[in-house]
Amino acid sequence: MKHLTLKKAISAAAALSICVSMSGCVFLPDEEEVLAAPSVKASEVKYTTLTVTKKTLEKKIVCSGTVTSENQYTQSYADNSGVIKKFYVNTGDVVKKGDPICSLDTTEIDYEIEEQELYLKRAKLDTQVIVQNKGTQAEIDRSGVEEELIRKKLDKLYALKEGATLRAEANGTITYLTSLRAGDSIDTGTTVVTILDTNALYIEIKPKNNDASQFKMDQKVDIRVGEEVYEGTVFMIPSALGEYRDAQKKSKEKLDDKIDYQADAVYVRFTDKKSPASAVGQLADVTLLLDKVDDAIVISNNLIKKVDGEQVVYVLKDGEKVAVNVEVGLQTGSQAEITSGLNENDEVIIR
Repeated sequence: MKHLTLKKAISAAAALSICVSMSGCVFLPDEEEVLAAPSVKASEVKYTTLTVTKKTLEKKIVCSGTVTSENQYTQSYADNSGVIKKFYVNTGDVVKKGDPICSLDTTEIDYEIEEQELYLKRAKLDTQVIVQNKGTQAEIDRSGVEEELIRKKLDKLYALKEGATLRAEANGTITYLTSLRAGDSIDTGTTVVTILDTNALYIEIKPKNNDASQFKMDQKVDIRVGEEVYEGTVFMIPSALGEYRDAQKKSKEKLDDKIDYQADAVYVRFTDKKSPASAVGQLADVTLLLDKVDDAIVISNNLIKKVDGEQVVYVLKDGEKVAVNVEVGLQTGSQAEITSGLNENDEVIIR
């Protein structure tokens, strides 16, 4: 009986095992509790801003050119030749009219002058003796002629001695000096020095694009040389050059044409009485002021954006980025006047 019971138990266990394997069921441990995702707080957005202030805005054209002169003097010995004794100047020196430039050795001339002065002294004594001895009028006249001939020789010698020193023809700056040195021989006609007249300084500038059309005849400009600023006046522009050349062709007397005018250039003359004599050859900035506003709200052009056809500037208000409609007034290449929409001390967002 017990044996039968055991067999039944084994059969039941086997049946249960087959049932489990056929059904594909497995026994799993209880599922773990799903945790809630951690909450992440968004970091506060930070902006770089610029405080709006008021200032002066100028619209201007700035061009550069080299300072030169309308009058140039090239000097040489016209009547003298000889050995150079001394130079009194160097290239770049500023000189005044009459200043010595160079002198020749006058040893031989000095000897001739001394000799002729003695001859003249003797001739005068001879005349006195003839008069005292009551000589004839013919004798007196002959002696007078001798004196006059000696005087003429002396005048020529004095002129040669004076001409041995070459002097500046005008106020100016020396831009060229011969490479000859003291002790070298020089012939008549050999260029010794070139002087630019500092009382007739001008600058040739070539504005970019259409900027040349902004310049007008007799317009006032500022000229900056180094740290100094001088007054200047426009005296030739591209649109006036054709008329000038026509007048030059028709004129019976040749017009003053010391400048080789270029068709795309603007010419500015120094009108300041204190124009810089030492500026010849230096680079200068010419500034033409087109417009100006004082006490204006001014920002960079790149801060003005186009949104739905409107000009806006982004401003930080109560920690938020806000688009503000603005109206623009005077505008330069880099800055703009804001006539409405912004107030002083507003914080404009840069990025």
